[in-house]
Amino acid sequence: MSGKSIHFFIEKNYVNFFKKSEILNSPRSEGIVRRENFLLLAAYGFSIGYKTPFENNKTKGNDTFVMYQLTNEELSLLYAIAISDTGDLEVVNDDQKVADIAMEYANTGIIELKKLEENSGKGNRIKTFQAEIRDFIEDFN
Repeated sequence: MSGKSIHFFIEKNYVNFFKKSEILNSPRSEGIVRRENFLLLAAYGFSIGYKTPFENNKTKGNDTFVMYQLTNEELSLLYAIAISDTGDLEVVNDDQKVADIAMEYANTGIIELKKLEENSGKGNRIKTFQAEIRDFIEDFN
């Protein structure tokens, strides 16, 4: 991990949703920090299967955390996503590329989560999201 000062951003258009999402900020997620929500969104976007580039310059978004704050397990998840995305093990030597890939998958995750929250009845949103994640895990196995 050479790029310790690499920042992770949320697309400017989705900052308010990121801060107010029922799923990301539910009582069940109390104590979860922004980087954990970001990782959840990146994994969710990856499970959906496509990346969404930033509409704005990424530095105009919400700066959520810096790479050095990631635990080894969290960094391993981002490396695994990047390797799977590129098909190249060498991508782990380019932390900025790993971060860019993760941010684009997180963009997909936040867009789809926003749609889910807008189209689900209050109280069902978390259950619907959990069911989607559970289905992906079962399909993956």
